Amino acid sequence: MKIGSFKFDERINDIVGKIATRELHFPYLIMRKVTDRQSDAAPLYEIFETNRAGDEIQIGAVWERKMNRSEETFLSGMIDDPSFREPLAIALFGDERNGFDVQWRRERDRDAQGGGFGGRSGGGQRQSAGAGGFGGRQGGGFAGGSTAGAGGEYTGGGRNDLDDEVPF
Repeated sequence: MKIGSFKFDERINDIVGKIATRELHFPYLIMRKVTDRQSDAAPLYEIFETNRAGDEIQIGAVWERKMNRSEETFLSGMIDDPSFREPLAIALFGDERNGFDVQWRRERDRDAQGGGFGGRSGGGQRQSAGAGGFGGRQGGGFAGGSTAGAGGEYTGGGRNDLDDEVPF
């Protein structure tokens, strides 16, 4: 599901964006390319936020990854802070020129073998099928506008194969 976006801002010569979930709200984030990478294992970008004191602090990093069955690339990483119960795994699709969509998905059983965002077993509660969900809809979920199918697979933007294609 899409939880945010980043786009290059010519006025400040930085990539800026936002991420929002029900519990987290980052209205202004800066994503900067790491210019002094010491190895290929170093992140490609670091993500910063201004804290209450006005200090710019790093809250995340993303690395370039390749799709499983093609040479297409995307960015994969985490947003984290000592105040969080657990990190927020994210994936960014797009590029610096056209902007990035920030995506998140709940881990699935098959992801526990090293897939999924971050390669860890996810927490949270799953809603049982037919439980009604928000607004009493059959099968749970929200009405309209979702980029996720009934099984949690990505269905937005004409890319129905991303769950099998993206190797996080």
